[in-house]
Amino acid sequence: MNMKKVGVIIPAWNEENDIAPVLNTVGMVDWLAQIVVVDDGSTDKTLEVAHECASEYPHMIVEHFPENQGKGAAMLAGIQDLQPEIDTVMFLDADLIGLTVDHLRILHEPIEKKECEMTVAIFRHGYWRTDLSQRFAPNLNGQRCLPRKAALRALAPLVESGYGVEIGLTRYARRNKWRVKYVGWEGVTHDMKEDKLGIREGFKVRGGMYRQILATWLGEWWQERREKLNQLWESGT
Repeated sequence: MNMKKVGVIIPAWNEENDIAPVLNTVGMVDWLAQIVVVDDGSTDKTLEVAHECASEYPHMIVEHFPENQGKGAAMLAGIQDLQPEIDTVMFLDADLIGLTVDHLRILHEPIEKKECEMTVAIFRHGYWRTDLSQRFAPNLNGQRCLPRKAALRALAPLVESGYGVEIGLTRYARRNKWRVKYVGWEGVTHDMKEDKLGIREGFKVRGGMYRQILATWLGEWWQERREKLNQLWESGT
């Protein structure tokens, strides 16, 4: 694999308990050119842990937002921090459990072979709750790989979408007729928000996440309808 062309973006918000294993796994992958961790205004020790990990890996850097800007903004900032020669970007969540080097290879390989314009990972046999959610809503997964230039174009209008960024990427891919390949990640899961934050706070955060997803979906749906109406108007039909 070409070590000079693949970069990884890891947005993180209050993930002090889970981020170190993710960064250590990614940091040991010798075919990755650069890793950018974007601390999105965390109020716990996420930034401190990220800096500790980055000190072990010369190709890992940490970007810090003093205040929370949302996942879409963090992803875009990460791309902008990548070295100019990097032409492929991989997005990973900071709270993955069970991540291995093989999972990264599986996510990147179809892009390297030009089999598609974007890959999306699907968790399998990691934890029944995340397996179930991935089965019914695979397009909400944050583990993706795509060309850098395409990612920049897709993310520019999604900078304020927050947790809706994944559904926004999926709708953008559909409008632009991208080939999207879903790849299985065996044994991978992540902490549910209710487990990390407690039932009450977890439901509160999850509710906010779903509101952002719905708002992005509606915005993208209206954009698609408007484009079709414009096409019909221009064709005179």
